[in-house]
Amino acid sequence: MKIDADVLEIIRSARCDGPILFLGGRLEGSLYQRVNLALSAVGGKWDRWKRGHVFPANAADAIAGLLAEGEVTTDAERGYFPTPPALVDEILDLADIQAGQEVLEPSAGTGTMAQRIADRGGLVDCVEVDQGRADIIRSQGYARRVTVADFLTLPVAARYDRVVMNPPFAKQLDIRHVQRALRWIRPDGLLVAVMFGGLTFRTNVLATDFRSQVREARGTIQPLPDHWFKGIRTVLAVIPVRSQLPELTRGRTVMAKVSEQRSSQDALF
Repeated sequence: MKIDADVLEIIRSARCDGPILFLGGRLEGSLYQRVNLALSAVGGKWDRWKRGHVFPANAADAIAGLLAEGEVTTDAERGYFPTPPALVDEILDLADIQAGQEVLEPSAGTGTMAQRIADRGGLVDCVEVDQGRADIIRSQGYARRVTVADFLTLPVAARYDRVVMNPPFAKQLDIRHVQRALRWIRPDGLLVAVMFGGLTFRTNVLATDFRSQVREARGTIQPLPDHWFKGIRTVLAVIPVRSQLPELTRGRTVMAKVSEQRSSQDALF
């Protein structure tokens, strides 16, 4: 998202004190909303008690790239839709996480799901593409490891008893993330994922192959009530892993390459 010149000027003139950014004065409604959207995209969250935007780390460092480039990537552009806390418990119940199990959360966001996993005694490792959100997880101390990366680029480095995830939905990335995550699971493990509802009716190769994969694994794809993600139809996929899947060559199979080519026109956004 390109940032308007008036928004950049307001952010440039703001005062930073450690992790807090203080705006120069009261802004009218629509202008404040645009400023807040830009600051939120780089990890800032308004705190009415502190009267400023609080960042996971140094505020000046957080906005440096924004000011230099004049643009940010918003959560919607990333296809990031945070998991509602009440839904997290339902997901973890389905995953049947036991104390001492090793659990991967490969699209960890700000850690809502990962923290509940730790509360249940799980040993949780997190992957998060956004540095600001990863810093939030690290600051809480419940995750065993936090890796800042695009999950699709990571080689399989460990095997887990459970994977729970809410991957990005844009351009069918959720399917690719889940297929990738299945290769991180030990035999007799389980994956539970929030996914975009379009996978249940799309007819491209990527979607049809994925539905077949779930059926062969004796997994399920169940619709979620509309109220969980406003304006977005979602499903919950539960996929058991009977035997260990091999690592992919360069992160994807030949079929995945074909699927990607044939589904290039099926972008969600």
